[in-house]
Amino acid sequence: MNTKKFSEAMNEIDGKYVEEAIGYGSRKAQKTVWMKWGAMAACLCLMVVGGILFARSGNHLVPNPDPVQIPNPILTVTSVEEMEEYLDFPVLILDKEVASYSVMIEDSYPTMGQVDYADGSQFRIRYGSGDISGIYGGTLEKSEDIQGVKVQYYKYADTAYAIWEQNGFAFSYIYANGDTTDVERIITQYR
Repeated sequence: MNTKKFSEAMNEIDGKYVEEAIGYGSRKAQKTVWMKWGAMAACLCLMVVGGILFARSGNHLVPNPDPVQIPNPILTVTSVEEMEEYLDFPVLILDKEVASYSVMIEDSYPTMGQVDYADGSQFRIRYGSGDISGIYGGTLEKSEDIQGVKVQYYKYADTAYAIWEQNGFAFSYIYANGDTTDVERIITQYR
């Protein structure tokens, strides 16, 4: 197509179409500008509403300890009979002065009995297996078999203790003055 034919073709185009084509580009530019301003206005509104909500809740920033309190996991009782009422198994009491009786609670259920003696020793019993001494990081001193029960003796700092499993129960005994004879007495009683 030469220049003359192109010029004649352009003259035949209705002016209405030319104006529409010119307006098309400017409307697109106007639409983009309004979208940008609209997005900025929406962000500003969100920031204002968020600021108001944050400022209103700022009065309640003082911690309220009520919702975070948990029940005491240790229940102190006055006798072995009361302890056995909570637990569904018998708890042996050695023939020496008792300082306190405790029942350990896990998931709102009594699971372990603990007897603290006046001489500093402590006896624990619960269903199951594993180390229930509550002392972690002890060094194994020796293992021995007492009446078919494997007893492991540990030491942690100045504390000496024994752990064992027998008849579906886990036991621990913290002994005072290096005297392990109570361990054999306990094993004999639970046979």
